[in-house]
Amino acid sequence: MKNLNLDKQILFNFLIFFFPISFLVGRAIVELLLFVFFVTTLFYCKKWKDYFFDKNYITILLSLYYLSVFFSTYINIEILGQTTDQNLLLKSLINFRYVIYIVSIWFVFQEIKLDKRFFLITIFVYLIFLVDGYFQFFTGENLLGYNMAGGRITSIFKDEYIFGSYIQKVIPIMITLFFLTFEKNITDKSIYFLLVLVLSTVIILLSGDRAAILLFSFFLAISFIFIKSYRKVFLINFLLSGVILFSIVNFGVGKNLAALDARYNPSSKTNAHYKQTITSHPIFKHIPRDYIGHFLVVKEMTKDNIYFGKGIKSFRFMCRGKLGNLYPVDGGVCSTHPHNYYLQSLSAAGLFGLFFLSSIFVLISIKMLNIFFGLFKKETQNELMIVSTITVFVYLWPLIPTGNFFSNWIAGFKCFALGLFLFINSKFNSEKNK
Repeated sequence: MKNLNLDKQILFNFLIFFFPISFLVGRAIVELLLFVFFVTTLFYCKKWKDYFFDKNYITILLSLYYLSVFFSTYINIEILGQTTDQNLLLKSLINFRYVIYIVSIWFVFQEIKLDKRFFLITIFVYLIFLVDGYFQFFTGENLLGYNMAGGRITSIFKDEYIFGSYIQKVIPIMITLFFLTFEKNITDKSIYFLLVLVLSTVIILLSGDRAAILLFSFFLAISFIFIKSYRKVFLINFLLSGVILFSIVNFGVGKNLAALDARYNPSSKTNAHYKQTITSHPIFKHIPRDYIGHFLVVKEMTKDNIYFGKGIKSFRFMCRGKLGNLYPVDGGVCSTHPHNYYLQSLSAAGLFGLFFLSSIFVLISIKMLNIFFGLFKKETQNELMIVSTITVFVYLWPLIPTGNFFSNWIAGFKCFALGLFLFINSKFNSEKNK
């Protein structure tokens, strides 16, 4: 019995700590680990109901969100079937697995006894990943011989521009796991925390991934305000990162500085395209034209069915599927998705889908406001709960370009972040009620 419990804890620690770095291996491994989370929970969990009906209503709202996407796909399946050979009804149905994965991750956290050795291995692997990115920046190719793609750091991701996005998504999770693992003596580990943070901050700014940089900076700024015990660390990170970046640019080292200038310089040819205005509305004049174009297409699509939308992947296949562009509009821009979770939800499930996803963000925002007002009170706040709340808040932030909400890359991070948040929140509430 003792050996069985030991094996269980080894499995749980492997799942928890390997998951954040599994994205470096590939999407199939991410999906496999999520499935193992589910099978493990299926084997050990006796009270599923306690997890599905959480007091935050997040699992319920997310279930209703995916239900609205499925229903929208069902009522639009005839026209969707003419635009693609894909079985979109099945794809919309299996999205429900993400709710099960969130519950499974929550359960594993509930049962685990965190082993610091697993966390240190995870950090070690992550640091190798960062070193690989720096090596590619300074030499033009990474440790495996992969060249930069389009003058941008890609590291192990080869020709995919997700290097910065990965750092932006994984660092909040790493910080939360750090607070959770070393809960009683985190101040003793601040120097290691600072090292990882500085290395991550500098390289993400050198990656050229603008959306990831904005969200990462947003996360750091909020963390500086909300996490009192680590304000000095976040401030030092800002100063050190600034000095290092200034030195790199000033001395002209690095193989993609010209590409970075093209991406960051407002007057460059690259940005001249994005700054072209396709509408005279004053609100839109500072927004890149492609994102305005996505908005205009979604706006045109929802005229047919504002309440239920057009179904999963409708933006992609109704804009440039087999039948061509079904929703031509002046200034409209087609793509694989609208590059915003909330616009994508509006196109896929109409106002109902948008309402359910927005409700989750509103609930998290309310928690953020409660934490903010608590800063002005004398009572001590749980910083573990604060950092997990900030993570989900930034993940769901609406005013920024994003990836595809339904991809297992995005969903994998969100499942883990939400499962971790629900566990910490339940843990905090249990301790508070004692």
